[in-house]
This record gives sequence, C-alpha cells and structure tokens, in this order.
Amino acid sequence: MQTNHLRRASTARTVLPVAALLCLSGCGLHLDTAREAATYSEANRPSLKAARGALADGEAQTALGIANGVLSAEPHNVAALVAAGDAQVALNNRVDAAKSYRDALAVQPGYLPARLGQAKMKLRDDVKGAEADFRAALASAPKSTAAMTDLGVALDLQERHKEAQALYNAALAINPDATAARIDLALSMALAGEAQKAEGMLADATQSGTVTPRVRADFAVAQVLAGHSAQAEATLQADLSADEAKASVAALAGLLPAETAKK
Repeated sequence: MQTNHLRRASTARTVLPVAALLCLSGCGLHLDTAREAATYSEANRPSLKAARGALADGEAQTALGIANGVLSAEPHNVAALVAAGDAQVALNNRVDAAKSYRDALAVQPGYLPARLGQAKMKLRDDVKGAEADFRAALASAPKSTAAMTDLGVALDLQERHKEAQALYNAALAINPDATAARIDLALSMALAGEAQKAEGMLADATQSGTVTPRVRADFAVAQVLAGHSAQAEATLQADLSADEAKASVAALAGLLPAETAKK
C-alpha cells in the first residue's frame, strides 16, 4: 500500500510520530488533485483517466506504465508528465518524480497539478517550504480544492489542526464531493482528539462510492485512535495480509495508552 502523505500530529492523549502513520496513510494521490487535473483538457483522454484511476487504487506501477505510454508518443504532454510524477512519488522514485514535475512546468509554467506535486514532495523534509508553496499555489487558484486540501495537510503536519480543518471545510463548501478534503478533515479531527467522531465519518466514507485503499487506511488510523484496534485490523485486511494488517495496527497501537489500544 503506497503512502498518501506523512503526518505528524498530537491528540489529547498521545503524540504520534510520522513513522507510526506511514504504514497506514494510504495511496500517494489525492483524489481531489486527480479530479481537478481532469479539468484540464489534455488530462481528459481515456488513457490518462485510467492512469489516475490506477493510482487511486494503489496500482502505481500500472499508472506509471500508462503515463509513459502517452509520453512515448507525446513527450511534452503536461498531464502525462504529472501522472508519471505522481506515480513515481508513490513508488518512492523521488528523483524521477521531481524531473517529471519540472518537465511539465517547463512546458507549461504555472501548471497547477505540477506545482502541487512539487510542493507535496517537500512535506517529508521541509514542511514550512511545502506550506509556502501551497499558499502560493492557492493564491494563484483561490478556488482550488486540491490546493486547499494540500495546504491543510502541511498544517496538520505542524499540529495546526484548527487551521487545517478550516481549509478542509472551505474546500467542502466549494465542492461537497471533494473526497480527499472530507477524509483529511476526519483524520485531522482524529489526530486532534476527536477520534470517535472521525471514526464515524470515515465509516460512512467506506460505505459510499468507490472505496480506495487510502480511505480504508485512514479509517483504520481513526479506528486505532478511537481504541478499536481489532476493527482496524479487519479494515486493513481488504488490502493487506492478516499478518501485515496486524503489524501495521500494532505499530500505531503500541504508542497509545494501554487502556485505549486494547479495546
């Protein structure tokens, strides 16, 4: 299961380091980013829609193959370059991903999906820099729910949960179907000490529409934070083996107070 984004945050009960959430945080592509990219005409062809769908399903290698197929015929296709970059991030090929985003911006300076891709790559090592880049992207596209959501992630990483939640809610006010904003809002609430409410929100998300590995992974995080480790294991077994699910939950549950983790 690929990682969506790194999170460092505290609840009212415990502090959760980034490493504990890595194995549970889902796919490497924000669905809102993918859907917003589709508003650009060059991203609407069936092959690139298929690449976005594969990446959302956790099939990064398939997504990269599709994107590279488009690029073999059209090396300057910015949507394909971003799709390749997103897949390379999910595969942890960060050098290749950075080049893909740079190449897209060389063809079309200011191309928002590429700018967001570049900024997301900073989240691991330079969250302040990522925040600044997301703010600049949002200033250039004030109605971008993807930019709002990504900026929210950068704020959550700095334990600025209320600010992050305001951005997620703003994105949802623009687009009530902004899946990533809704999921990130719930996870932010869980990390800020509202785990049971977040668990309910994410449970609803697993019952409607297409449920991706990322949605299930974030649901599992909320379940563990709410003290429901056994249920979290069951959730993760849709995408992992029983042993992998158990190990993933144990990595997080081990940081919680004993009376919470054993529920």
